[in-house]
Amino acid sequence: MRTKRAVPMENPYAPRQYGELVKVTERVYLFRNVVNSTIIIGDKGVAVIDTQVNQAMARRLFKAVRRVTDKPLLYAINTHYHWDHTNGNAVFHAAGATIVAREMTKDFMVSRSPRQEAFLASRGFKLGDAPVLPTQTFAQEMELNLGNQPLHLVHLGKAETDDATAIRILSEECIVSGDTVMTGSFPIFGQPVMNEGLMANHDWINTIKELRTYAPKHVLPGHGPLAHNAEMELLMQIESYFLTEVRKRVEKGMPLIALLAELEANLPEWIRDIAEVWGTPRYAILRVYRGLIDEPEPGWQHFKPSAIPTADEESLRKQTRALADFDAYREASEEVEEGNDFGLAVAILKSTTKKYPHLPAAWTEYAGVLMRASRTVSSVLEKGDFFSEANKALDTALELDAGYAPAHLLRGQYQILSAYRNGDEPDDGLASIHNAMSLGIQGTSLAQAHFCIGMAHRTNGNEVEAKAAFAKAIAADARFMPAQLANMA
Repeated sequence: MRTKRAVPMENPYAPRQYGELVKVTERVYLFRNVVNSTIIIGDKGVAVIDTQVNQAMARRLFKAVRRVTDKPLLYAINTHYHWDHTNGNAVFHAAGATIVAREMTKDFMVSRSPRQEAFLASRGFKLGDAPVLPTQTFAQEMELNLGNQPLHLVHLGKAETDDATAIRILSEECIVSGDTVMTGSFPIFGQPVMNEGLMANHDWINTIKELRTYAPKHVLPGHGPLAHNAEMELLMQIESYFLTEVRKRVEKGMPLIALLAELEANLPEWIRDIAEVWGTPRYAILRVYRGLIDEPEPGWQHFKPSAIPTADEESLRKQTRALADFDAYREASEEVEEGNDFGLAVAILKSTTKKYPHLPAAWTEYAGVLMRASRTVSSVLEKGDFFSEANKALDTALELDAGYAPAHLLRGQYQILSAYRNGDEPDDGLASIHNAMSLGIQGTSLAQAHFCIGMAHRTNGNEVEAKAAFAKAIAADARFMPAQLANMA
């Protein structure tokens, strides 16, 4: 068995660079983030393609535009309706850009919004206001010109979404693909709850082949670094693998649970070696499976096994049978967590919510271990299983006692660290932290609160205020390691 090379540990609380500007040609830039955007410069003005995952990131993208040109913003183009590519529309609309997309994209931004929002809420995402809708639309293709910089917007076929638009930058020999092409990590093959994505008819593969007929020098993908032939070949290879392997098992009549277990246990090494950020092999299997099943709703996936680790009943009984009170359960969970047995740690604290259902501490401690256990998975979407369950537990704790400071503190920490990771606004988290502080906390809890305030400042780029908050955290509890790490960065 091949041993993977160890990767040096990074400081998880260090200042982050939200978005990297990559020069593709003299007049085309790729704004690399978890989601990509493209900046195209013409003689008369600028177009931005895909407006980022949230408005805070859209403002950072706007500043990146202004670093390379002071020409007016003419257009903001959405390649498809997904929230992570449209949530910044308001920022560019306010700056004077015309929002452009296919008619189908505008329709989907409304008609598919409730189901998309429900899915994303179940993954722990807070979307805020609905994106500003396109004001200029087209059916299949459209020509725009930025001044000696013609753009050809065209629907080449279905891909991750049915409404996929590609933008050909004719003078630069580049194509902006949106999520038709994704590189650098395991692709997400469509949200499982939508009747779209990697379906059995090979539409997506055919769309990539159509894109390649234009022989672009560079393809600017929706996620990941620049794509060329090798990256597109790999994407089609991944798609073909899952289309073939899932179909084989469906045709044998294998039920979904057995199919998942067998395929996940036997993934080839070249699949296992692909980093996971959004998509996972499990999501790919579910997507293809639903596209092959006729009943009850073709293509609509309702079932997904949770990524939260579990423990068998016998291990749980053995660990808890001699425990006399809640504190003993908490200590037992901490002990097994130190040994990295998160399945058993989660199970122990989950059992306290049944044994002590009216105790806010039981629900808050359960939420805490879920959030820590989320580090055992890489995919943002898989982490959602943990965050969704944890937030429900915190809701219960605060329903039992609206003034329970540890629940406010934990919720604030979750909200601020989520904002830090996603480049979003940390205001909701700060409100939760200030609630906890107003209720009276001290020692390690006070250190945790000041650390969170520091991370909120760091997210906003205010390093002087961040360092001051970390110093307060260390003064409250010098052993609080997150504050020490953050202060070292």
